[in-house]
Amino acid sequence: MSTSTKLIILLTVLVGSVMIVGGYYRLQQRHALLVSALQNELHAHALTLRIALSDHYRDGRHDDAQQLINKLSENPKILGVVLFDANGNVAMLSNQLVAEEISRPLQVKEVINANNPVFASHRIAGQEVTSILMPFQMSDIERGAFEIAQPRSFVEADFMRARRDITLVTISLFLVITLGVLLVLGRNLARPIRELLTGAEALGEGDLNYRVIVPAGNNEFSRLASAFNRMADRLSQQRLLAENTAAENLKLEQKLLTAERLASVGRLAAGVAHEMGAPLNVIKGRTERLMEQLAPLSEKTERNLTIINHQADVIARIVRQLLDLGRPLNLNRQATSITELIASTIELVEEDARTHHIRIDHRSGADLLVNGDPGWLKQVLLNICRNAIQSMPQGGTLQIETSNMLVMEDGGTYMSVRISDTGTGIPASSLHQIFDPFFTTKDVGQGIGLGLSISRRIVEEHDGWIEVENNALGGATFTIWLPNAEAPNQTLAQKQERHEYSNSYR
Repeated sequence: MSTSTKLIILLTVLVGSVMIVGGYYRLQQRHALLVSALQNELHAHALTLRIALSDHYRDGRHDDAQQLINKLSENPKILGVVLFDANGNVAMLSNQLVAEEISRPLQVKEVINANNPVFASHRIAGQEVTSILMPFQMSDIERGAFEIAQPRSFVEADFMRARRDITLVTISLFLVITLGVLLVLGRNLARPIRELLTGAEALGEGDLNYRVIVPAGNNEFSRLASAFNRMADRLSQQRLLAENTAAENLKLEQKLLTAERLASVGRLAAGVAHEMGAPLNVIKGRTERLMEQLAPLSEKTERNLTIINHQADVIARIVRQLLDLGRPLNLNRQATSITELIASTIELVEEDARTHHIRIDHRSGADLLVNGDPGWLKQVLLNICRNAIQSMPQGGTLQIETSNMLVMEDGGTYMSVRISDTGTGIPASSLHQIFDPFFTTKDVGQGIGLGLSISRRIVEEHDGWIEVENNALGGATFTIWLPNAEAPNQTLAQKQERHEYSNSYR
């Protein structure tokens, strides 16, 4: 049983007890008032009758006395009147009374001797009555007494009506007060306690967004509810701060691991590239010399030497990528037209695209400028376009689109280059690894997984980032975000924030 329920029951019992005691006291008061009214009425009748009887007996008109008591007995509230002589014996009584039922000479003589009226309760003719015994002068030397009896049924009837009325009023007041207690305590006590308990359970289960309803006013419960909500706000802020701190620590750990891995890979790649560079130059130089010295060549010999020379170029490109991965980028920043970069990139890949039956769709908006190194940025575009062409062996569409649409909270404005293909797309399980060094989804011999890693590094050095996603109808889309040349210089913290934003797409 809840505390509020116990309090309601306790208050109800206390109120009920007080009302019962009060009702009983009022009933006793009412009964005393009714008895007092009866006695006052009897005393008034007795005083009037004593004067009249004294006059009749002094004048010797006993018959008039009999008529007088008979007349008084006609009052519906008077049961009867009895006259007693000086010895306490019945001398005269009203018509409806029987002398044997009311004979009590000793009590009457005591009243005559004391010369004071007395009220008595007894039974006459089978009825409970209240009567008054009052002495009167029968003569100059002799006193008698008379008794006026009134049935108690009139008093009891009035008392029963009063008890019924008081009981109904008491019950009605008890119900009204009980209902008021239920409403007041339920609204001002039970509901706030229940709301606070629900809030505490919600916080205990980890729901820090739960807020309790603050009751109106400035009472204890409203202050407690406000304090509870403030505590929940602080807990929510602390949890958010802890989550952000944990996320930042995780990002720092990931960046540290990535940096360490890239440093190790870079050192290894630089060493391998250096060791491969010398013999590669020998192979390529001897091949070109043979092609010059042995001209004209047979068709078979020329084809073999051409293949050797082409593969040497492939190895040379890999060596350059390894060297790029292992050494810092030296950017020659200048205002560069992104439209011109895209056009020159298309010139480099359009023959390969035509061979694979791929249509290039360049949707150019306004001529946007970026503050960057045109050589490195062209390499980014070239890497992504070549990957897109390789993902469409059966032909398709390579779409390149530029736009100026993103404004960051720091006030920087960024343009985007979207490169989409209609190829096979990227497996969902590989999207978060697509920019890792040496990770590739291509077949053996088609790449070693350095192009996108180097491209991402180049874009980040230009204070931008790359996003990748699969298209709903097939293929993939790479979006390169770069700051406009007119954008204000950004602080180191803002650059770091954008790099972390880019990491979220990995």
